[in-house]
Amino acid sequence: MIEIKKLAEIHQLSIVGKDDFTIEKATSLDDQIPHGISWVKDETFLKFVKCGVVLMHRQFFKEALPEVTFLLTDESPKLIFSLILKTHFTPEPAYYLKNCVDDHRKNKEITIAEFVFIGQNVTIGKGTIIFPHVMIESDTQIGENCIIKSNVSLGTEGLGYQLNPATNLLEKFPQIGNAILEDFVEIGPNSTVRRGALKSTRIGRGTKIGALTNIGHNCEVGENCIFTAGIVLSGSSKVGNNVFVGVNASIKNGIQIGNNVEIGMGAVVNNSFEDHVTVVGNPAKILKK
Repeated sequence: MIEIKKLAEIHQLSIVGKDDFTIEKATSLDDQIPHGISWVKDETFLKFVKCGVVLMHRQFFKEALPEVTFLLTDESPKLIFSLILKTHFTPEPAYYLKNCVDDHRKNKEITIAEFVFIGQNVTIGKGTIIFPHVMIESDTQIGENCIIKSNVSLGTEGLGYQLNPATNLLEKFPQIGNAILEDFVEIGPNSTVRRGALKSTRIGRGTKIGALTNIGHNCEVGENCIFTAGIVLSGSSKVGNNVFVGVNASIKNGIQIGNNVEIGMGAVVNNSFEDHVTVVGNPAKILKK
């Protein structure tokens, strides 16, 4: 937590709106709260601003809003927000390094192999089986009857960087969300599901993910999908229900895929697609509807 005036002073921000309260939490625009802080990349996101504290570039500011305090910067808002997260809202590394696997072994309704790491504040539903050398980072939620194969990592931190001109180094955008697997999800060996940046990465009920697959931060995958193997689903993409993704397909960040879609082997998906289509190729195009 930090007082808004203090935060503005540290990062040379201008305050527009109420300035006599403490910021309690960092949030995304999807879950704004009165004493939370979020940020907007550009003016196209202003329509989602509802309440709390919002960091943005000065050039995109339009007008004051009754339930919002704006923090205005002349620098990159992503960089400033990254620094705010790093300093005030990111847990210490030790939080992610404590292994609580022995606590979960006491639960006779789940099966855990040897050489497994389970971080703090993790929940695991009954009937779930965890194979050797699995890494489950803090705050991850796993539903019932899931299967997590060897060398899987869940809730790991994804990529997100902004160049800091003051140091000429890339500044990490801390990932402080979590990963959620609903019931009957299966994750194949050597795959990873990244935790959300500010919210949750979610894998829907009954979805099966094969080997060597990367699910990026903030992604949402629907129910009963099949991701075969070697797939990259880049950050903040949304995939509907009953979607089949062929071997070695890649999906660009921020893409939306509808329900009952088939994506062919090796496809490079850099555009969104609606329901009931088959897409193939590089770049992916509709083969049939």
